[in-house]
Amino acid sequence: MEHLAELLHLGRQGMPGWVGAQDLTFGQLRLLFRLHRGGPATMSQVAGWLDVTMPTATGIVQRIERHGLACRRHRDDDRRVVEACLTEQGRELMAEVDGTRLDFVRTALGALGPADLAEFDRLLGLMIEEARRRRP
Repeated sequence: MEHLAELLHLGRQGMPGWVGAQDLTFGQLRLLFRLHRGGPATMSQVAGWLDVTMPTATGIVQRIERHGLACRRHRDDDRRVVEACLTEQGRELMAEVDGTRLDFVRTALGALGPADLAEFDRLLGLMIEEARRRRP
């Protein structure tokens, strides 16, 4: 576990400096990643993802709105429903983070030979199977 923690720490060090300058909390980053992967989400979905109350979810979205990374909008088909979505700046940030993470993983895996990569792939498969098995 210590090696994995160190590897993850080294990966975070490779993030562009302006990502940290955004002064985002873990919850805000989690929300940005979810919106990036899943697209716009209702405020109740946001609250569910983050396991927080609706007012807390609204506050989190408001704070990332102030950073210019997300916005809230009424759905066209039902004006009562408010969705959170990424802005262009938010999409750019997430794309840059994804690219940086991918570069880091490629570099880290480049230290392994073909046999090691095959074993690593096998072990990851076992971990995924176990995670799926434990999922409710």
